Order: sequence, then C-alpha cells, then structure tokens
Amino acid sequence: MGMIRLGNKPPLTVATGDTVVQAARAIAERNVGAAVVVEGDAVVGVITERDVLRKIVAAGRDPGATLVREIMNSPALSIGVQTSVEDAAALMRKHHIRHLVVTDAAGKLVGMVALRYLLYELMDDMQRNVGDLVGYIMTDGPGG
Repeated sequence: MGMIRLGNKPPLTVATGDTVVQAARAIAERNVGAAVVVEGDAVVGVITERDVLRKIVAAGRDPGATLVREIMNSPALSIGVQTSVEDAAALMRKHHIRHLVVTDAAGKLVGMVALRYLLYELMDDMQRNVGDLVGYIMTDGPGG
C-alpha cells in the first residue's frame, strides 16, 4: 500500500480568532468536512462539521459569537507525507477521528486527509488483490 496522496488544493485553514460561522462558511464553500486551525504558521487544532453540529447547534450556542478556539479539537493529530494509508487509518481508528493534518519533513502544513479517502484507497487495493488472485487461480499451470 502506498503513502498518503494529497490533492492539488492547499488545505483549508481558519484562525483561532475567527467566529464559528466564518469557519462553517469556509468549510461549506470549499465543500470539505474540516479545516486546519492555525495561529500564524503554527497548526493548533482542527474544526469539523461535526464540531459545529454538536458543540454549537445542538448546544444552542451562537455561532456568530463563538470563536473557533472555543470548540476546536486541539492538539491536532498529524502525520507525515511518508505515512502509509494503513498507518493513517489505524491512527484515525484509535482516536475516533475522521481527519488528519499532513505535514512535510520540516513539520510544515501540506494538507489534510479525510477518512473516506483512505477507505477508498484501501478498497482499491483490495480489489487489485482480488483481481490478482483470480488471475493466478484461473491461469493454467504447466501441462494444463
């Protein structure tokens, strides 16, 4: 299985001092499930659609008056670009999360990966393996 593959869009970032409504609008406009929360160049957390739903909507809080820093998940769990898909999926499973921050060797933010894309990659790999096994089984051997 390969390493984490990232799309060509830079990750969505929001600031700790942004309101939740600003973050939610940015998430909706980019059509993603989460944003990386930054202070300057430092990654300090992650805010997800689920955070907005559970910590704001269900709790009856005002998203226009609540700051991202009040509901973000911190610290942000991160992986390096050389992390395998299996290892990333295992980390998500262990921590019951759906998004991981991806950093380069210097620790600089380069992306975010969602669980669904890891699952797609794992399913593609399983399909390739099944195809290989079927091909192996169906091939006539010597004297066949």
